[in-house]
Amino acid sequence: MDTVGTDTVAVSESAREPAGLALQFYWEGAAHEPPEDAALTELEAEIRMHCAALRRAAPDDTSPATLLVFLALGKLRAHLDEPVDHSGHWRAAPVRLADADATGRALATEVVGAARRALALRTEDNIAAFSLACALEWLGDAEAAVAAYVDAFRLDPQDVIAGARAEVLEEGLKLPCPVPGRRALQPYGFYHLERTRPVGPSGGTRSAEWLSSDRAAIRRAAEDQLDAWPSATATATGTGIGIGTGIGIGTGPAGDFALRTWLPGETPEPSPGELLGVDVRAALTRTPDGGRAIDWSKIPLPALRNPLPAGLPIRWYGRWRFYGDTEHHA
Repeated sequence: MDTVGTDTVAVSESAREPAGLALQFYWEGAAHEPPEDAALTELEAEIRMHCAALRRAAPDDTSPATLLVFLALGKLRAHLDEPVDHSGHWRAAPVRLADADATGRALATEVVGAARRALALRTEDNIAAFSLACALEWLGDAEAAVAAYVDAFRLDPQDVIAGARAEVLEEGLKLPCPVPGRRALQPYGFYHLERTRPVGPSGGTRSAEWLSSDRAAIRRAAEDQLDAWPSATATATGTGIGIGTGIGIGTGPAGDFALRTWLPGETPEPSPGELLGVDVRAALTRTPDGGRAIDWSKIPLPALRNPLPAGLPIRWYGRWRFYGDTEHHA
């Protein structure tokens, strides 16, 4: 790569990564605060500033459009008293903003405009497709919302929320069950590390995930977890999407410890790509001092084609996933 190209990539990442992090903070804050909250307005200004810088540095980069769609959906989320994306309520009755809710309808219209602009730049943008569907449903345009949900389901056949909402909004519509092994149409390659452990006697869990296109960063994240989780006698009997090693590992970290690599195909057909998955616990070894280490020779971690741009979130298998690390409690 020439010097100009290298500089452009560096400037782009220096704008996109903080934009993606600010967007994650915005999305999390929007679950509890209204859009006029001071912290959210500051984050919105920061996201827009970074997106403008990214556009100046790389005019052909479509990621700012995706980031701004997600921001618009986050603003609508902050306005509503219920999940904007129907998470946890897949088959609830159709929703519609009241005609008197001028603010909510303006925010939903903003989502529609942003999503359509993003889809015009990249038709495979399922963040935009799903956000468009949600906004159209909230605006009460059921027919257009169904078409958008079906499009989101086409891009990610495992997006059960998109499929369920289409069926709720159109009586008699029955989408086909996802074909086993059918993958989400995700054009970027990435690594996804997920660590889940039980918490307390009530059956709760604590999990953390890392999304990255940086192989060294994902290795560091995995190794940093070795001493952060309790041990238990466990057998790896399946740790999520595409994984089920059945390898007995004896005493190791409690819970699941999965590493997945998504390798997009050259074309959507006959397969949109390949998903490699491994239970990291099956590759654990003991160090001379009794600690744990990962034998990376046992874990496939190939180089990526068309790597996910640093900082860009994705919607994959029906869930929002942010670049970098995210913690969950359930």
